[in-house]
Amino acid sequence: MSDMMEEPKDLIMGQLLQAGEPSPLTPDVIQLLQRRITPETSLPSMQFLFRMFGVPCFPRGELVVVAGKAKSGKTLFLSLLMAASMKQKILALERNTDESPLRVMWYDTEQSEQSTQDILVNRIYPLACPEDGNESLFAFNLRCKSWEERLQLFSAGVAYLKPDLVVLDGVRDLLADINDGVEAQRITEMLMTLAQTHQCCIVCVLHQNKSDSDHTLRGWIGTELTNKVFEVYTCEKLKGYATFKVKQEHTRKHDIDRELYYTIDSDTGLPEACAKPQEQPRDAQGRWMSRRQNPTASEKWEKLNSHYIIHHPENEQQPWEWNVRRLFSDAFAGKDVLPYNTLMGIALGLSHINDKDQYYAAYRKAISENVIREVRHPSTGQQMVMLANSRLEFEDAPF
Repeated sequence: MSDMMEEPKDLIMGQLLQAGEPSPLTPDVIQLLQRRITPETSLPSMQFLFRMFGVPCFPRGELVVVAGKAKSGKTLFLSLLMAASMKQKILALERNTDESPLRVMWYDTEQSEQSTQDILVNRIYPLACPEDGNESLFAFNLRCKSWEERLQLFSAGVAYLKPDLVVLDGVRDLLADINDGVEAQRITEMLMTLAQTHQCCIVCVLHQNKSDSDHTLRGWIGTELTNKVFEVYTCEKLKGYATFKVKQEHTRKHDIDRELYYTIDSDTGLPEACAKPQEQPRDAQGRWMSRRQNPTASEKWEKLNSHYIIHHPENEQQPWEWNVRRLFSDAFAGKDVLPYNTLMGIALGLSHINDKDQYYAAYRKAISENVIREVRHPSTGQQMVMLANSRLEFEDAPF
């Protein structure tokens, strides 16, 4: 009989019918057989809403987790995601279709109504510049409601709006106790059903545990989601820097092997891409470690002053270049001409360059871009450098 159970079900049924045995089909067996998957089963291909660094991510019909410590930039990253759903591309995030903007439901249970509106007015819409006004983004604030009401209204909202992207910020507010295993399983199954039924991607925001050495998701709901979601992203505000980092920790399909780094522009208040700063390393338990006494070449590069760097996060061949116009303009500090060695000392101090070859490359780049030009002192023959756009004639220079 055990050998017989290994044969295909339809073959077994045929043999039983020929033998005159009663059909083993029960309602449960019929339902099970309807869920059978074979290589020939006709299924729609997976559809991804976005690409990050060119890699497909955030699929329809699935759950995704965005996690991090408190105030680590989770909502900030999701603001980029929601803006990209309207504008097509924000930093390294790109909508995966050139068609109309994605329909987004933002379900905010953590912040005040004023904070939700502030993010809409001062971050998402300035980034996205939507042509359809408020027609594709539906933001709701449920902070004042009970967890039972939040759960009921969430399900109703997804069914009614049929969004492409749902941002659930945060998922722990849909249940009374995050450590109730039965309730966590029920909520997770409900979210999976909603995502599959309405073919949307539900992004669940959840905190990591508070300890610096513990980066697991908080509560039993965190355990359930970790087991069931398609992707997990972590957000972090780097210690000692005004820089945010986003990393894909887990995925069932497409690995994103690059991390997203960005900072907030002091003038506009909007996120802008930046290079990876020198991060303080952690040990195997996630605890902060002291920095190396003898830094590697890449670690030396990370110490450069990003104020004078132009970032190209999507260009793997040349991810950054010197902003030589800004660097040498600041180095001259209002003067028109400087001795070569004096200029080099000032520029090295401003840029934090500690490799002369790297300075020479920036210096030649400044000459080729007509930022500066070399001249000779008329009396001593000393090499001097002038700003190329200086209106001062060399003969009139104050030597």
